[in-house]
Amino acid sequence: MYYIKKICPTCGREFVVLKNVEEKAVYCTLKCFSEAQSKLKEYEISSLLPA
Repeated sequence: MYYIKKICPTCGREFVVLKNVEEKAVYCTLKCFSEAQSKLKEYEISSLLPA
């Protein structure tokens, strides 16, 4: 098995994942994934509102 190091786009921490799931593993924890999803929903809602 081969491992690689990645950087979480939400918190900036370095984490290790298996090479074969490199593209699927984006966030270091479920907390970071959840934060990214909530930010995306806020952006989608705000882009639908008239200015």
